Amino acid sequence: MKYLNIILILFSANTFAGSWGTPAVPTQIDIERGNGFMVYGSFGNPEVCTISNTFYVEKNHPQYKEIYSTVLAAYMSGKKIRPYINVCKTRAWYVIPSTTYNTLTSAGTINIFN
Repeated sequence: MKYLNIILILFSANTFAGSWGTPAVPTQIDIERGNGFMVYGSFGNPEVCTISNTFYVEKNHPQYKEIYSTVLAAYMSGKKIRPYINVCKTRAWYVIPSTTYNTLTSAGTINIFN
């Protein structure tokens, strides 16, 4: 039983783990029909999803407007941003059902660099 508890603790810790992307200037922003937006740039692949160098922010994110404003400001000014990504998810708009994208959840954040 003792070993089972240790395994469960380790599994739980990994469930909520996230990773920082590489700081990069956004090169393109797709606003996806009221569902959220995709950001392109050299962000790497923080959660090892099918597609790298992009991240998606869902419309239901509690700070959606603030994040969109930050990304747009970085895009317009050529400043770098760095996303903290928690999960890989599929996106229906981007056709291939098994393809996953780095997705910024409510546990994620974005940094903007000078």
